[in-house]
Amino acid sequence: MKRINLHLITIVLTVLGLLAYNWQYSNETFVFFGFAENKETEIRLENPVIIDAVHVSAGSRVFKGDVLLQATRSSLELATSDLNHEVAKLQSQHKIWESNLKSNIRSLKAQKVARQSEIQTQIEQLESEISINESLIQGLESITTPKEKRVQSPNKIRIEGLKKEMRLVVKPLESEIKKLENELYTSKNPLKIQIEKLEHELGYVHQQEEKLVIYAPSNGVIGSIFCKVGEQLPSFATLITFYEENPTQVKSYVLESLLLNVNTGDSIIVQSGVQAQVNCIGQVIGMGSRIVEIPERLRKNPDFKTYGREVQIAIPSDNHFLQKEKVILKLKPKDYSVNFRSFDTAFNSETS
Repeated sequence: MKRINLHLITIVLTVLGLLAYNWQYSNETFVFFGFAENKETEIRLENPVIIDAVHVSAGSRVFKGDVLLQATRSSLELATSDLNHEVAKLQSQHKIWESNLKSNIRSLKAQKVARQSEIQTQIEQLESEISINESLIQGLESITTPKEKRVQSPNKIRIEGLKKEMRLVVKPLESEIKKLENELYTSKNPLKIQIEKLEHELGYVHQQEEKLVIYAPSNGVIGSIFCKVGEQLPSFATLITFYEENPTQVKSYVLESLLLNVNTGDSIIVQSGVQAQVNCIGQVIGMGSRIVEIPERLRKNPDFKTYGREVQIAIPSDNHFLQKEKVILKLKPKDYSVNFRSFDTAFNSETS
């Protein structure tokens, strides 16, 4: 009887222990591992260049906007010289054309003023004569002419003729002046169009020259330098490798039996493998397209090959992880539907 009771008690305790174990781990986070990585940037130029100056050395820390390197392109220098020469020649031609046009306008305006002044002088003389004659007539009280028999005087007729002549003389001059002024200030002048086109090309060349001064894209560390002053390099040759100051992503691997537990967009707790207080929240930004062998350093048992899917996790740049530091990744149960038995089986199969 005692033996039966002990047997039942042992069974009950075992069941309770398993339930407690299951409850405990089902509320823990799903754990896997990865490497913290700095984003590496290879700085290249798309054209052959000659290195003029290198302002940094491998391993040096730089800040965003610092000048790293300066280079030149002989083809750009030649293009700049040719374009500047052509622009200067056209500008000289334009100044001569503009000067001649302005001179013609001034001449026409002078002609207009002279003709107006000449005719106006004649009109004023006639008006003066009319005024004198009228005053003399008014002084002769004995001489009266009926209003109905009064006729327009010859001088007034001549004045009307002169005013008409002024209009006929001035109008063509004003039309020609207006035409020349429109020609002077129009944007469709062939020389102006050519100059603007060449200046646009020159601006493009200057933009290309500005690209030959390489600046640090952000705060970071210089990796390797693959060039030296005076060296001529081909298109797309790597000049400098640049690393961001802190890791910005984590490369990890999830066992193939647990693939359904991690999805793009999941929030991940990223914790240092050696400094428990160093951690941050990351987000899954990419999943590998195939099953690959998990790196030895991330295996529970390095002697046994295991396979899984690569997972890319973005992390904030203001962290304290080291480059290539092994980190612990945790996905809380509320963020996935985990089958404890499959996790336990996968974990045991890796460690066996």
